[in-house]
Amino acid sequence: MYLAHIKDKYGRNRFFIRESYQGEDGLIYARDLYDLGDDPEIFIKYVGPKGFYIDQDLDEAVRERASSYSYDDLEALFWPFLDPYIKATIKNFSHGHIHGGRRRFRGRSRREKEEERARLKESLDQGLHPFDRRRLLFLKFGQINIEQMLDEPFPFLEWPLKRSRDEIEHTIGFMELELRPWEMRGYLYTIFNIPEHLKPRQSRFVPDAQDLDAIDGYFLEELCRLNSDRTYLDQGAMELDTPGVHPYLRKYLIYYFDTFFHSQGAGYIGGRFRKEGTHAPAKSSYENEEEYLELFGLTIEEFHAMDEKALTSLFRRLALKLHPDKGGEHEKFIRLKDAYAYLMRRKGW
Repeated sequence: MYLAHIKDKYGRNRFFIRESYQGEDGLIYARDLYDLGDDPEIFIKYVGPKGFYIDQDLDEAVRERASSYSYDDLEALFWPFLDPYIKATIKNFSHGHIHGGRRRFRGRSRREKEEERARLKESLDQGLHPFDRRRLLFLKFGQINIEQMLDEPFPFLEWPLKRSRDEIEHTIGFMELELRPWEMRGYLYTIFNIPEHLKPRQSRFVPDAQDLDAIDGYFLEELCRLNSDRTYLDQGAMELDTPGVHPYLRKYLIYYFDTFFHSQGAGYIGGRFRKEGTHAPAKSSYENEEEYLELFGLTIEEFHAMDEKALTSLFRRLALKLHPDKGGEHEKFIRLKDAYAYLMRRKGW
């Protein structure tokens, strides 16, 4: 499939989803699958602060008409029209780390499609670990409240089914580097299933409304359960090098206790992430700025000249070198995280 952009006889822009196909004479032709009109963005449905999906009626129509269909391919067609803020997250699922399976839907009846959906749901229910499901749902949609999504057979959730545990952990680890410091708090809160422990409270999706000691207990309970869960640590998991917490889970202890829940910053307010953090310092307070710039290898002039993308890219490169799972020093990694959070706030991002 591809996106076609034309001007009609009145000079107005129009967009079409088209596909190339081979005719009976062996030649390659093109045909329209869907008329998007003059504003394709209206078919993008945003979910939470970072997620999106394509209008279901459009999705169904293209599935029915296309000779070969992939939801990832459909998402990719709308790439030029996406909110720039969510492109990094969508890239992980549609253009980078994770790809959904390719299926053929042309000519299938509604019953056959329902059966396909049921088979996918059964495969996910049997083969997808709940921890992986929660991680992927948050990374995709950026929401703490994922309760309504847990039973949905999203195609991108198929990705881990035929992967080793080691591949899953390394791939998700790279995706986690896309999270900003203030997003990590909600991520940990969600993936360790803390809202489930707080039912039926209406406030269970707001971390700041909870007792921190109680959250500590729920977090450790869930982490210990994972650490002894053979359905999680199977199928190609790295062997445990020393007794205790598995290396796949140690990073979450670091994130939780040293960086996010027990240090300043990283607030979650009113259902959306708050960029400046819960305890953002006054803009006149720059007492550690020189040290933070040194950690990034920057002069003050270089820092002022950087845009958000450049600073984030530099942080990710340094984080890969300093991460404890990669042989880096624990304290330097924590300081780097602190420095990144501060410099982002310093820029007003």
